[in-house]
Amino acid sequence: MNLKVYWDSGVVVQLGETTICLDPQTTKIPYDHILISHAHRDHTAGFLALKPKKYSTYPTIDIFEAVTRRKVNNVKRLSYGEKVKIGDFKVFVYNSGHILGSAMFKIETSEGTVLYTGDLNCVDTLITSAANNVQCDILIIESTYGNSGLVFPSREKIYRSMVKWVVEKICSGKIPIFYVYPVGKAQEVIRLLNEFIEVEVAVHPTIERVNRVYSRLNIKLQASTVQPKKGLVAVYPTYSYGSQKISGEVSAFATGWALRFKNKERFFPLSSHADFNQLLNFIKSVNPKIVYTVFGFTSQLAKHVRKKLNIKAKPLQI
Repeated sequence: MNLKVYWDSGVVVQLGETTICLDPQTTKIPYDHILISHAHRDHTAGFLALKPKKYSTYPTIDIFEAVTRRKVNNVKRLSYGEKVKIGDFKVFVYNSGHILGSAMFKIETSEGTVLYTGDLNCVDTLITSAANNVQCDILIIESTYGNSGLVFPSREKIYRSMVKWVVEKICSGKIPIFYVYPVGKAQEVIRLLNEFIEVEVAVHPTIERVNRVYSRLNIKLQASTVQPKKGLVAVYPTYSYGSQKISGEVSAFATGWALRFKNKERFFPLSSHADFNQLLNFIKSVNPKIVYTVFGFTSQLAKHVRKKLNIKAKPLQI
C-alpha cells in the first residue's frame, strides 16, 4: 500500500505526487495544500503560512480574521457537503460538531478513504449539531478526552446547573462572570443565558467580534461590551481572568476539565469535545480498518480501541 498517513508538525496524507497537511502546528509548512478544521488557536497556524493553498469553511476563516484582525490569503472557502479536488484526491467537507464552522475532511484516494475528524463533538448543543457519521477505511481522530473516566454529564444537566448558579448569584447581589474560550464556548453560554434567563449579558470585545460573525450567519446573540455591574452576567475569555478587579464579582469556568476539579459550584463540565464514551461510539459507527489517534490521550485511546473494538489503532504523534 502506497498511501501514507504520518505526523509532520500536522497530519499528513500522501499518495504519489499528492500531499495534504491537515491542521499544521507551524507556519513553516513544506506542503502545497493545507486543510484547517476550525478556528481555535491551536489549529489555525496554517492560516499564516505564506505559500501553501489553504482550504477551510467560511465561518472558520471569518472567525479567525475577527479574532486576529489578520486577513487570510490564498484560501479557498468551503461549505459542508462540498467536494474539492486536490491533486489526485477528492476532499469532502462534513460537520464535526465542535464549534461553528468546524469540519471533518474525508479524503478519497485510489487506495481507500481517510477521515480526519479535527476536534469532534457528538451531541447537539444550543448552536451546533452533532458530528456526521462518515464511513471510512482510515480514521484519524482527536483524543482530547480519550481516557476512561472522562465522561460528561448530560448537556441538559450542565445547562440547568449553570442557569441555577447565575440566578442564585444575581439574587444575592453578586455579578456572575463566566470565563470561557472566546470562540465557540462563549457563544454557547451566551445563547444559554439569552434563552433561559431574562438578564443583560456583558462580553469582552474579542467575544463581541466573534459574535458579529455569528450574527452574519443568522445566529443572533444578545450581548454587549458594557461594564459588568449588578443585575447582569458577564462572559469573558479565560485568559482575562484576574486582569481586572470587579467589585462583587463571582467567577465560574465552563470546561470539560471541570471533571477533575473538586469545586463543582465554580466549575461546570461544559465541553465542545466528545467524551471517552462518545469517541468510542463514533469510531464504531464509522467502521474504520485502522485508527490513528491525535491531540490528547493518544496512547490511552488507541489502547482502548484495540481492546474494546478490536480495531487496529495507534497514536500518529510519536
